[in-house]
Parts: sequence; structure tokens; C-alpha cells
Amino acid sequence: MLAFTKEWVESLAQILKNDAGYQEKARGFDSSFQFVVKADPAKGVPESRACGVTLPDCEEYWEGIREGTDYTMSGTYQVFYDILNGKMGATRAITTRKVRLKGNLAKLLKFNAAINRFVEVLGEVDTEYEGDYGK
Repeated sequence: MLAFTKEWVESLAQILKNDAGYQEKARGFDSSFQFVVKADPAKGVPESRACGVTLPDCEEYWEGIREGTDYTMSGTYQVFYDILNGKMGATRAITTRKVRLKGNLAKLLKFNAAINRFVEVLGEVDTEYEGDYGK
């Protein structure tokens, strides 16, 4: 599945929904989360992508930017590629400002174990990449 499409985020939602460890750690998180991934035309990624999911129930997921989400993580395609492939941790990407995170950081830190599992699950989604990243 092509990264950051509706099909991809639907797969992510299904894995999270059925992951007992994630569901236990995320109980009470009740937030909407979206990715906004910037295009990289020089490397064959012609357009930006965005998608999101409600957490922890994962009953709703979408493609495109949705206003009013609780958390938005935005950055370049390269950085998200590195995160999804384990070359860079999400926390490191945030602290080094390679990605920007909008939302209630205190609440996010309270659910750190759930977020760590969320990031692990990202690596479990069958993902195809665009342009040079797909080679």
C-alpha cells in the first residue's frame, strides 16, 4: 500500500484496533492524529500527502488534511520514510525539529507507552514508497 493514502491508514487503523497491547496502553487517550507529509519532487514524490486516524478506537480514518485534529505531525517525506523504516525514532525527529508536532504535548507524554507502540505498529504496515524511496 502506498504510504499515507487512505488504504495505508486503514491498514494502520486495523492493526492498532486489534493490538491488545496498544489498546491497553492507549485507554483514555481519545484523540485524533494526522500525518502531513510534504512532497519531495526532486526524489519523485510530486505531491504532499495527509491522512489521519482517531485513537485509540481507530473507528475513523481519513485521507487529506482535517482541521481541528488534536495532533498533527508534519515533515518531509524523507523524515517520515526514515521513521517508518527505523532509521530515526519519532521522538528524536520531534526533538531535533525534523518533524513538527502540534497538540497537547503533556497529554501525549502521559501516554508515552501507547505512542511508542503506535510507532512500532507503523513499521508493521505493508508500505510502498514513492519515487526514489521505493527503489
